[in-house]
Amino acid sequence: MKVLYRNLLNLYDETEEEVSKDGRSFSVDYVKYEIKEMTGAYFVEAGWCDKGHVPPFNEYAANGLTSSGYGAITASSFAGLKAAGIKEFEWLKSRPKMIKAGMLVLRLMNNVVSHEDEQKRVHCASGVQCYMKHYGVSGNEATKDLRKMIANAWKDINEDCMRPTAVSMFIQQVYLNLIRTTNLIYEHDDSYTNMLSLKPYVVSLFRPENSDVRVFVGDLASAGF
Repeated sequence: MKVLYRNLLNLYDETEEEVSKDGRSFSVDYVKYEIKEMTGAYFVEAGWCDKGHVPPFNEYAANGLTSSGYGAITASSFAGLKAAGIKEFEWLKSRPKMIKAGMLVLRLMNNVVSHEDEQKRVHCASGVQCYMKHYGVSGNEATKDLRKMIANAWKDINEDCMRPTAVSMFIQQVYLNLIRTTNLIYEHDDSYTNMLSLKPYVVSLFRPENSDVRVFVGDLASAGF
């Protein structure tokens, strides 16, 4: 863990040196904050695992938003965007509805498709198990209800995308594309673990006829990525 932590710090030191050239060294402080928050959530889950504790679903979900890693991933992506200033990082840190909904989508979609395999090894209780115990329902009923929660989270995301917010539509689009990627990875199975199933999608990104990718890259360039 010390080796991993040391290399992580070195990475962010290098990043800070790079972004400082544009007067954006503040971005690394926000990234480190999100990493600390995520690590704290991991420690909570590790404690549950060690004790064999199955927390109430609401408690699990509240911690799961942070352990999803979306805060750290999004902050890291913002660090590479000149279009992301202090206002954009504060928007992320304040956890508006769109951010929370995206975190919930990741956490629950991951739970639904991977919880059975995870429980074959030492692992903390999944959202499915917590929901089953909390509400006294079967695994199928729990999965069905969690999928409804995912659908409602998408409604919250769409709602925020259709009204003025503290940040630009471009910044929202960066986060939205992250959620879309999650939806692709976990829509049918755990493609995060079984990554070969994603190969056709990755290959398609590099096809010359894929105009959508060229447009997106052009958008990134215009935003100073």
